[in-house]
Amino acid sequence: MFDIYNILMSIPGVIIAVTVHEYIKSLTAYKLGDTGIKRQGRLMLNPLKHMDILGSVFMVLFGYGWANPARLTPFSYADRKKAMLIIFAMSFLVNIMLGMLFAVVYQIFTLNFGAGMSPDAAHFVSGVLWRAAVFNISFALFNLIPLYPLDGANVLNTFYPMVGVKIAQAEKFLQIILAFAIILNLVAIVFDPLVNAIMRVLT
Repeated sequence: MFDIYNILMSIPGVIIAVTVHEYIKSLTAYKLGDTGIKRQGRLMLNPLKHMDILGSVFMVLFGYGWANPARLTPFSYADRKKAMLIIFAMSFLVNIMLGMLFAVVYQIFTLNFGAGMSPDAAHFVSGVLWRAAVFNISFALFNLIPLYPLDGANVLNTFYPMVGVKIAQAEKFLQIILAFAIILNLVAIVFDPLVNAIMRVLT
C-alpha cells in the first residue's frame, strides 16, 4: 500500500515544514512577550522539539498531519488578539514561502534534470523537492482547521472563546474523527484541489 521510495522522498519535506512552522510560531510568540516559549526549548530548529511522532507519520503516509504545538500563553501579550493573529499569520506565511521556494528550486532542477546525476538520483531529488513544496503548502492550509493541535484552534479560542469551549468539550472525539478523515482520504478530497491549484500556479 505504501511505497518505501515515496516515503523516503516525503520525509525531508515533512521535517522542514513542521520544524520551521513551529520554530517561527515560537520565535514570534517569544518576540511578542511569551517568555514561556523559551522554557519549552522551542527557540531552536531541532525537529525533535517540534514534531509529533504520530502526526509526522500521518503526514508521510497520508499527506496530512500535525505538529507537537508550542504551548502559547495568551495573557503574556499586550494585545492578545493582535498577537495571536500575528503569530498565526507568520507561521502560515513561512510555510507558503517555503512552498514557493521549493517549487522554484524544483523548476530549476528539472530544467537541468540534475546535470551530472544518474537518472535515478535525479528522479529522487526532484521528488524530494516537489514533495517539500507540497507539504509546506498543505501543512499551512491544514492548520487553518480550528481544532487542537492545529493552529486554527488558537485563533478560534481568542476571537470566539465560547465556541472554542464547546469544541474543546468534544475535542478528543473530534480529533479521532479528524484522524479517520485523514486515513480515509476525506481531508485530501477537501484540501488536495486547493493544494494542487496553488502548485500549478507555482510550477
